[in-house]
Amino acid sequence: MKSEYRQALEAVIAQEAKVSEVARMHAEAACRENQLAEDLRFNRETLARYEDRVGRIESQILRRG
Repeated sequence: MKSEYRQALEAVIAQEAKVSEVARMHAEAACRENQLAEDLRFNRETLARYEDRVGRIESQILRRG
């Protein structure tokens, strides 16, 4: 019975370590996802500004031409 108890206890300890590691990995992934979402938003805004600039320049060129 002691051997069975010890094995069960070791299984609990090992599983707690796995859960802790997966929780840490999940937190890191969530943080990375948030950073990537912010980067994507920033890059889309920058692209929109560049497209607006190109549109203004094209309008000036067409008015002159």
